[in-house]
Amino acid sequence: MPTIKIQTSQNIELEYELAGIGDRLIAYIIDVLIYAAYTITVFLISDATGVFNAGTWTPLILVLPIFFYQLLCEIFLNGQSLGKKAKQIKVISLNGNQPNIGQYLIRWIFRIIDDMIGSGVIAILTISLSDKAQRLGDIMAGTTVVRTNPNTAFQDTLFSETQVDYIPQFNMVYLLNDSDISLLKEVINRYLKDPYNSNAILQKAYEKTRTLLGVTENHEAVSFLETVIKDYNHITGKG
Repeated sequence: MPTIKIQTSQNIELEYELAGIGDRLIAYIIDVLIYAAYTITVFLISDATGVFNAGTWTPLILVLPIFFYQLLCEIFLNGQSLGKKAKQIKVISLNGNQPNIGQYLIRWIFRIIDDMIGSGVIAILTISLSDKAQRLGDIMAGTTVVRTNPNTAFQDTLFSETQVDYIPQFNMVYLLNDSDISLLKEVINRYLKDPYNSNAILQKAYEKTRTLLGVTENHEAVSFLETVIKDYNHITGKG
């Protein structure tokens, strides 16, 4: 399976497995089935109650959620529609960070060309010809779609629950942001999955984080980074 190497803003190189056309197509079909289920539900409720029969309510209630479905899902589900979540793929930015709203918006706008014109032929062609498996919307937004770790929910890459009486060990973690924490957890997950090939990345993340936080003592890398994540979540109220 083709992969892509991404240099993050912290100068840490991460390798992702690109989502293939098959995975993306199945994810799209699942989303279409969700559209169909929603449409049938609206019509059944309307037929049974008449609640949507007045004025323009039915087309608005029917069309708007479907029209904005992909955009809202990717924004609020961290790069995944329900179909993508089922196929364990997600949208990422080529700079290694989580895509911003602007990038999701560009992908959504170009979906009209990618998916609707030519019944998706343009999307299939651009994904096939691009070395980063990008459809036109991805190229314009600076994103691509990759496989996720089947054993790791995406929210786990950001938030680790802490107890109310938890005492942070590194108070300078406020210098970090959500993208930094997401990267650190990604590095840890990769190391735990493949220690031999991921140790260099782990050590680089450990040294950079230790330097940024002004920590002079030596620590075991995984334990240190996990503590930093817990401290960040506790201090920012995300634990």
